Amino acid sequence: MVNRTTAIILTALLSVSCASTSPPGSTSSVSGRALNSWSAQLEVTPASGAARLELRRDGRPIDAFPFPGGGSISYTDALLWPSSQYSYEVRAYDRNDHLIDSQDVQVVTPAQHGSFPRLYASSSFWNQPIAATAALDPGSAAMVAKALVPYQAAANFWAGSNTYARPLAYANPASPLYAVGCSKYDCQTAVSFRIPLYATPSTGADHHLVVINAITGQELDLWLASHDPDSGTWTAGGRYLTDPSGRGSICAAPQHCQGAVASGFAAFGGIIRPEEIAQGHIDHALFFTTPYTRAGFIACPATHTDGQQNDPAAIPEGGRIQLDPAFNVDAQTWPRWEKVLAHALQTYGAYLGDTGGSVSFFAEAPLDRGYDAWSLVGVPAFASLSNLPWDHFRVLTLHRC
Repeated sequence: MVNRTTAIILTALLSVSCASTSPPGSTSSVSGRALNSWSAQLEVTPASGAARLELRRDGRPIDAFPFPGGGSISYTDALLWPSSQYSYEVRAYDRNDHLIDSQDVQVVTPAQHGSFPRLYASSSFWNQPIAATAALDPGSAAMVAKALVPYQAAANFWAGSNTYARPLAYANPASPLYAVGCSKYDCQTAVSFRIPLYATPSTGADHHLVVINAITGQELDLWLASHDPDSGTWTAGGRYLTDPSGRGSICAAPQHCQGAVASGFAAFGGIIRPEEIAQGHIDHALFFTTPYTRAGFIACPATHTDGQQNDPAAIPEGGRIQLDPAFNVDAQTWPRWEKVLAHALQTYGAYLGDTGGSVSFFAEAPLDRGYDAWSLVGVPAFASLSNLPWDHFRVLTLHRC
């Protein structure tokens, strides 16, 4: 399996190319090809006099940036769906911001071949299956009884929701560079990052956003993210840089540090992608929340906590739960997506990453894709998990960090 994020965007598995037809007198040149089933690359040589470019996919603006003149620009667009046709438009504007040229190109993505690439290193705790000999914590039964089972009725999978699901965007070298402001936590370090035009935070209270720059090998995790298009600024309550091909946390345990999520995990750690449901298997641990988190106890691999309860029966952040592998998932009358999720909970389990209003597992938000990929795999915006056998879960041995 490919694990480096650079390979996610830049490795060409299959390609489909077609060049635009320029109108008479135009000097623009635009071509596009699919790099693989989830990304496409555009090659643009703008018209003479172009000072700014705007890129659109199926009529939706995805990025806009100055063009310094001379040469061409290569731009990679991600978050595409397999076996799909996309129409790209490249608009060129002069120094007075007048439209001087517009070119279209069609790109068709191939079918997915092999497993969908996962983030973070193969050695990351996110990507390690649970050993058959893994021991249970002595307090496992009590934690399941107080921190999971009482919340069964409202248990859910945040997938198609833009409120709490986690948005993801991919930056390019041409994307605008922002000095990201900070208002609450860990503001002492300056952070600059390229953020594409389409990048949009979740609409819920946390306003999360994750932006990956595959060229620089950096991931930007934002909490309370906000963009002011009038002033052209990005700010956040906290903003953190990490490596999308690294360990999957902001710092390494047993160090203590914060992150865009309370546990100090990388903000896209454990997040489920629609492609993973489509392929029928999730090859990493999941991220979950519960209202009943333990105060004053950080469990490795977490590096921070916002735990609420002074109760040893509360699960500490960083704790790992597992659905009993002996439970017969395939015999259930659940929808396919729920069985895929349940099998992942048996093989990889889930790490407690934050305090939430319910027991919830998290997925990629659809809003930065510009289309609802979750509907394509049959997952509703709010997917109940109340029928999971919550009394068949267990908590693996906890190690204080």
